[in-house]
Amino acid sequence: MRKTFGCGAVIPLAFALIALLSLTGCATKITLRVQRTPALDTTGIQRVAVMPFDSSGGAVYRSAARYATTVAADKIQAINYFTLVSPSAVNDARRRGESIENYVDALFYGQIILIEDKTTPNQGQYKNKDGTTVTYTYYVREVEVEFNYLLERARDGTLIGPISRRGSASDNQESISSLASVNTLVNRVIDDQLKNLNRDVVPYTIVVYRSLEKEKNKDLKPQMDAALAQVKGGYYTAARQAYLAVWESYQSVAAAVNASILYEALGETSSAAKFMQQVFAVTGSPLAGNTLNRLNMELAQQARVEQFDNTKSPVERVAGLAINEVQNVLPANPRLWIYNNAAANQNLANDIIDNMIFTFIKNGVSVVERQMIDMVLSEQNFQLSGNVSDDEIVSIGNLAGANTVVIAGITGAGAARRFHIRVLDIRTGTVIMQSGTGSEWNL
Repeated sequence: MRKTFGCGAVIPLAFALIALLSLTGCATKITLRVQRTPALDTTGIQRVAVMPFDSSGGAVYRSAARYATTVAADKIQAINYFTLVSPSAVNDARRRGESIENYVDALFYGQIILIEDKTTPNQGQYKNKDGTTVTYTYYVREVEVEFNYLLERARDGTLIGPISRRGSASDNQESISSLASVNTLVNRVIDDQLKNLNRDVVPYTIVVYRSLEKEKNKDLKPQMDAALAQVKGGYYTAARQAYLAVWESYQSVAAAVNASILYEALGETSSAAKFMQQVFAVTGSPLAGNTLNRLNMELAQQARVEQFDNTKSPVERVAGLAINEVQNVLPANPRLWIYNNAAANQNLANDIIDNMIFTFIKNGVSVVERQMIDMVLSEQNFQLSGNVSDDEIVSIGNLAGANTVVIAGITGAGAARRFHIRVLDIRTGTVIMQSGTGSEWNL
């Protein structure tokens, strides 16, 4: 069965759940569902206790705090991402003098900061059936609510957040007794402000659009039209091959960009970026460069989303992050050497590097074997230990036939332990990438 869109576009209905094709003003677009990271860094958090919201006001504040606590707990439970731990289990552990880390990974806290309300009489008019103007009184009740919430890691007390929310609600009636109560309106605000709580704590899905390019060279119109017909039929693999053929035969950047979009639609964003890197190197086209930048940003987003995959070990998670970061700066036809420069935790660093090497080889990236490095070191009568300069590393990598070196290491200890990398271009001897200091690199 197929689903038909405007301007005659047709795609298989089953495929529409993954990547949809839409036509707005007959400009062909591919619709993708992609994941984004939450506002709060909840990496490594599996068990959460929703603690009672705090309030320092009177009865209305206390009622709002109780309601916000219930709504937050229900929302977090409905996400089905965390294991919800009872606040009483946390309080009992504290009374016994135990570490709450044995029971929970993070505490969710909230606070009601402000509640303002006012009720005002207003005058209205209407004309009755006799044409007489009738003046009447009606009442308006308005409330404004401000609150915030955050997470606290049980491991070290690190605060994640806060996120502040502020909203208002109102009601109008002809009698003051019929107005919604202040508590009711406050609850409406809380419901509205917490409706997207999932986007603050777990990865979420959004819809993005990729517009297919049109070729300006009219001589290529038959080939481009044939590829577009495959897209409209929902045959994305065949369409991608058709666009690739146009690129290879005529160096059409428009065809190359369309092929990269179809790579992405088929879940091969990394291949799309690698291909567009080659196109940009050949053509220097701004369109190719912009497309490559967008793909690299999407890969970075995917890498950050993968950090939230609780099924991965810290080694797998950090290795995946490093792989994506390194792939973004690799030259055409890369030949990679990954050097373990960790002063401590050598075995842990080797585990991460082994994961990286496995994936790079699987993705078709050449990696210099350790035996080749050992051979070069032996011939040069040199030991890679202690404080080795970048110049020495570049020299060894060059002799081993590498064109890119990844220098990997581990710093810190305990909760502060983190993996870090630097990438050197052997031809220029310059640093082309260095990992940041974000918590995503924590082990």
